[in-house]
Amino acid sequence: MAQSAHGETVRDRLWLWGHPAGVYNERYLANANLPKNKSTIEPVAAADFMGIRNMIFIRYMGQPSPPFANYYQPFKKLDRVYWSLVGARGATSDEEREQVYNLAEANDNIVGFILDDFFHASLSDPTHTTGFWLAEKNAKFPVVITLSPPKPICCDTLTLVQSEFPTGEHRSKEYAIELSTDCKDFNQVAMGTLPDKSAAKVEVNLPDEEFASLRIRILGGYDQEGARSCGLTAIHLHADGLPIDLKDWTAVASSNDRGFVAANLLGGLVPFPASLTPQQLHDLGERKVRGKQLPIMAVVYTGQISPRAQAHIDQVDQVCMWTWRPENLKHLETNFANLEKLVGDKPIFLGCYMAETLPREKKPIPVELMKQQTELGYQWLRQGRIKGMIFLASAICDLNLESVEWTRQWIRRVGDEALPAEKP
Repeated sequence: MAQSAHGETVRDRLWLWGHPAGVYNERYLANANLPKNKSTIEPVAAADFMGIRNMIFIRYMGQPSPPFANYYQPFKKLDRVYWSLVGARGATSDEEREQVYNLAEANDNIVGFILDDFFHASLSDPTHTTGFWLAEKNAKFPVVITLSPPKPICCDTLTLVQSEFPTGEHRSKEYAIELSTDCKDFNQVAMGTLPDKSAAKVEVNLPDEEFASLRIRILGGYDQEGARSCGLTAIHLHADGLPIDLKDWTAVASSNDRGFVAANLLGGLVPFPASLTPQQLHDLGERKVRGKQLPIMAVVYTGQISPRAQAHIDQVDQVCMWTWRPENLKHLETNFANLEKLVGDKPIFLGCYMAETLPREKKPIPVELMKQQTELGYQWLRQGRIKGMIFLASAICDLNLESVEWTRQWIRRVGDEALPAEKP
């Protein structure tokens, strides 16, 4: 690794987010309004083009296929490489992770691992990172949620809060409420309809009698297409006008989607569903490669900066922060400060998109926003607040995008500047 006489340079802390050549072509680029609609550049060639010597490589929709040794040959010229233990869309398996460790054992320039799309939670809006329950897609109605207190209790009102799922799917419609004194035989005490509006609330009056179990039967949903499911953001119970603490209750549902289980409705700190459990992360972190432990980095989108990520973050060594929507870059400083508080002294890398989230927008980042995030990252890099900057992605570097060219020229201009020495 080339370094200045004073230590590391800016270029030493820059990384390219790498994918196999052409992975965006069919799905994202075919109908995009871009100067070119087909990319053929290989990841290491893209790094050369950008003037970057470090790569964070992500396996994408099964590409490349294991074993990876032959595919890795061009990567040997790079200074440092992180390889994905969890690939795009959160994909992973025991077999894949074993192949990655074999690759790292054979290549000294693999210096860490990356967990892409790791948390299965909202990417764009922090208001959607609270606990909620969703039934699985194409749910069979009725879907039943059963709540049980630690001992029989009397409540006077039940409040149901409609799903806040970002796409507008998973909204519940008709419901029935049932109570039981023995958790076996249930009597219906109320029926109604939830409004077709995000976070809409319905208050249900309950009879003045003790119950050992309460059932919410969702009889139908609003979805005409898409998920064809139902969900709830929260439930609340009151007695004599005072809220009931549900932390010691149990909640189970007849249908759950992707870890969004009924227990989320009880409040408290429910960890995000993720590609691996905290225990699995701990075990991976204990594994040695070439006689030492290599760092594991997790992707955190700004909409996932939440205490619900804490249990997993505690088990990784580094995180990289990504702003999913360009309009949210105006909150970059605030989001970064919140992430610093969440992760403590763990190193943070700043992720910088060079194009808008391709599945949805299919257009480059405006140069002024590219400049904003890059120059702010440069400032944080010099201050020692971030460990590095990551530019996404190799598979758009040959599309003649202004945002990519601006970034390339910026790297050419500042790449060989010496960085201040890190504090001991």
